[in-house]
Amino acid sequence: MWWTVNVDTESPTVFDRLGGASAIDGIVDELYRRAQADDELAPYFHRTDMEVQRRKLAEMLGEALGGPEAPWLLGLKDAHRGRGISNRHFSLLASHLIDVLLDNNVAPDEVDAMMGWIARGREAVVEDDI
Repeated sequence: MWWTVNVDTESPTVFDRLGGASAIDGIVDELYRRAQADDELAPYFHRTDMEVQRRKLAEMLGEALGGPEAPWLLGLKDAHRGRGISNRHFSLLASHLIDVLLDNNVAPDEVDAMMGWIARGREAVVEDDI
């Protein structure tokens, strides 16, 4: 599927190496803390159920890093329809994610793989060409 990062099955997954679901939850919490402190991104989260949002993003990132499957990803486009997310805002959130991953000792090549995975979802999330 488009959202799976290629993982060497002989080695522990990034998901496992980072500490599993609880570590991914911490990464997601820090990502949203930064996003909500960002003046350009904060407005996107005023009407968002952040508990649900955190859970879904944690599942999504967990799967991308070699954790359990997040089958709801097939509805990514519908979940973002009407939100007015621009390319700029998509990139801003992605840059915060890069910083959080690096701060959590994810190797640069693993961050690159994750960001390649994130970039493949851009079309499902972004609604304009700003």
